[in-house]
Amino acid sequence: MLGEIRGEVEKLKEALRLLEEKIAALEAAGPSEAEVPVAEEEEAPADFTDIEFGSFDDLPSAPTVEVAPAPEVVAEPEPVAEPALVAEPEPAPAPKPVRLKAAPEGTYAWQQARPGVSVKHIRSGISLLDRAQFITILFKEDYSLYDSTLADLDAMETLDEAAAYVAERFPDWNLKSDIVFSFMMAVRKKVG
Repeated sequence: MLGEIRGEVEKLKEALRLLEEKIAALEAAGPSEAEVPVAEEEEAPADFTDIEFGSFDDLPSAPTVEVAPAPEVVAEPEPVAEPALVAEPEPAPAPKPVRLKAAPEGTYAWQQARPGVSVKHIRSGISLLDRAQFITILFKEDYSLYDSTLADLDAMETLDEAAAYVAERFPDWNLKSDIVFSFMMAVRKKVG
């Protein structure tokens, strides 16, 4: 705290020195008509340790000023405009549902749809949520079966090869279900 006070004292000394230089420059320039005489201030003592500070009780009290209350302002009510009759907008036509073309006999929607961006490994085309659903629903909570199936499918070159593998290995899968569609679309990103 003492260091902060000393720093403030140094700033005050520097400000005082600058003011004294300005005063000297103005005095050297000579008095002008626009100048108002300035009362000289006492010079600050070099050592501030001998300054005595009084209490607030020693200060003269400020004069009391009574302020009259402002007159009350009463706002007049604004006239209310009659609401204009507005015609209700016509409802927008409902969008037509998008329908996939009927797949020929023996084909599935995942064989017809576009697979999206191709990937180097099937695993990188499957989101975390889809992976959890595949393991839970398709692979009956068997992570090692899921893992080995992806490894086998990664090694395949064509979609027909992958479809035959799935049909043979998982005969209980409903190849028209949404979950199988999602799984096979992930496979198609690699082989299809």
